[in-house]
Amino acid sequence: MCGRAVAFLAVLLAASACASPGSGAAARSWYAGDRDRARSQLEEQLADDEEGRALYLNELGVLALERRDLAEALRLFTAAGQIMGAFGGSGSDALGAIVGSEASKQWRGDPHERAMNSYYLGIVNYLLGVHDNALAGFKNAIFNDSGQGEEAYDCDFAPALFLEGLCYRQLADPDMAERSFAAARQLVPGCPALAAGARGNVVVVVDVGRGPSKIAVGSNGEQTRFIADAASPAAIEVVADGVPLGQTSKAGDLYFQATTRGGRDFDSILATKSAVKSGAQVAGIGALLIADDLPRKHQGGALLAGAALLLTSLAVDAKADTRHWTSLPNEVQLLRLELPPGTHEVEIRPSSGWRVAGPVTQTVIVPTQGDALVYQRVLR
Repeated sequence: MCGRAVAFLAVLLAASACASPGSGAAARSWYAGDRDRARSQLEEQLADDEEGRALYLNELGVLALERRDLAEALRLFTAAGQIMGAFGGSGSDALGAIVGSEASKQWRGDPHERAMNSYYLGIVNYLLGVHDNALAGFKNAIFNDSGQGEEAYDCDFAPALFLEGLCYRQLADPDMAERSFAAARQLVPGCPALAAGARGNVVVVVDVGRGPSKIAVGSNGEQTRFIADAASPAAIEVVADGVPLGQTSKAGDLYFQATTRGGRDFDSILATKSAVKSGAQVAGIGALLIADDLPRKHQGGALLAGAALLLTSLAVDAKADTRHWTSLPNEVQLLRLELPPGTHEVEIRPSSGWRVAGPVTQTVIVPTQGDALVYQRVLR
């Protein structure tokens, strides 16, 4: 009777558990080159999974940027950012931290993901020519990378600092621009685009490869770890009007960004949940095993106590939330170059085995004053 009761409780709880699935299926489609299928999968999840809404909006934003639908990309990243930037939570969210899977709560991303949402808002606004909004995006990326409260530290994501400086140049504030450039240069002194003597009126930004994947580790899956996909092309050449002008260089590393943040807010809660879960399992099984050895009048109480402890163990899901933004790059590469003002055809050519995810050739209008921005994504 005891075994059947516990089995029933386990089946009941398993049936009632509802975890947000994440965007892994769409990622497999996208990285395999099936953009349409990836978009369809994400749109279905966006309609069905309210808790993962910000995640799917960000993934769809990357696809919109890839096809250069800048208005749609702006809408998607803005909507995602509004969710990711929310603080606090409802009573049900708080309860869900203790009972239930982390993946059944609202996804707001890790610090590096929040920073990248702002980074993309900066990129899209710059491409749209709205430089004050672009500046706000890159500033917010710097803020999210810097942490808050007691965990605050200096931003170490050089691309955001460099692009902030580029926006200051567009807004005719050379002093602030040079401060941002110097901060970026200090972080990555070996990147030619960030060098003190670097000059140019065209900045090429290339997001390269596949970003870090998030997995659960620990006896109850209560901790998270990031796995790097560190592959990158041997070279990414930039060609303008048929003439090779140089190669991009690494300026930012997303695996480094993901693994050097302060602890997530829920880390200690997850560790406690793991201990509660394991202890309840042991105590519950022990109570059921000794029930048969007790006098009949005490067996019912022992069975009920054991079942209650196992019920607690089953109800407390210590598994960490491994949902993550799957379309983030592994690294950001930059090139700064000079072109005559006017219209040019710019092509990004990665080395063998790699491909561009957006348009192979882009028409770029170089202004008489200020800097043009070329954005591209390169995948294997």
